[in-house]
Amino acid sequence: MYMMLMMSVIAGAGLMGIRKFGLPERIRLRLRVPLIMARNLGPVLCLVLIGFILGQAIPSHQQTPYYHMIRSQDYEDFTWIRDNVEDKYDKAILDPWKATAFTAITQKHVFTRIHDFPKPSDDEAYKFLSGNCADTAFLRENGISIIYTRENCNNPSLIKVRENVYLLED
Repeated sequence: MYMMLMMSVIAGAGLMGIRKFGLPERIRLRLRVPLIMARNLGPVLCLVLIGFILGQAIPSHQQTPYYHMIRSQDYEDFTWIRDNVEDKYDKAILDPWKATAFTAITQKHVFTRIHDFPKPSDDEAYKFLSGNCADTAFLRENGISIIYTRENCNNPSLIKVRENVYLLED
């Protein structure tokens, strides 16, 4: 992330230099380039350069796996949660890799999410989910009321409201 920040500063400085570029008067007169075009050559070159870079970078990165954290089924489940689960159920536990998308789609909070790197709370989430969601005390201590998992949940305190979606009883 720090390297990306440094590269963006360097790229910005380079674009600033190109933006200020203009044809010298001697060359402009020799090539008979209109004054308006000679003065705006730098911004036009910047736009062309940015368009070229984006045209190359976006398609080459679209198939990178980390841009596809959730499947279409996850998206459908998240929108169902957004539209059908009451506001009193406001905090969820799920695979931390999917938690950022969950929050963006459902507008609900999550126990933990992986942003830059895994944290100890992510291990707790995985341990809870792989343990058949059996630890009700863990849910209550952390204020968790929604469980989203593809694993089985064997907990009498949970109500299955949809495939992969469980709610904690009051």
